[in-house]
Amino acid sequence: PMNGFMRIAGTMELSGLNPEITQKRVKAISDAFRSFYPETTFHPEKTGKISMGFRPLSPDGIPYIGRINKFNNLCLATGHAMLGLTLGPATGKLISEIISDKKTSLDIRPFSPQRFKK
Repeated sequence: PMNGFMRIAGTMELSGLNPEITQKRVKAISDAFRSFYPETTFHPEKTGKISMGFRPLSPDGIPYIGRINKFNNLCLATGHAMLGLTLGPATGKLISEIISDKKTSLDIRPFSPQRFKK
């Protein structure tokens, strides 16, 4: 579905909201790709489409899943960092249970959006 476009990714850098692309990391990803797929023609330096994206991450690395105390009609499901696609189905199930006022299939207290509030 990417119409001839290929996305190659693989690092996470904890540097705050820094949009700068680290060329050393681009080279490491490119070198790793070439070592796994040596028969593939790949010239990242010619594409001009090297980009990066921010990954929402909580201070303890555990996602925020649940209602906000101040607004009963607001639920959060964020902070999954590199595991967004992996944890998406489980998070979706929990959020659907929360929104439907059902008992959640697991204890969601560790994921509380309020866990850092005093």
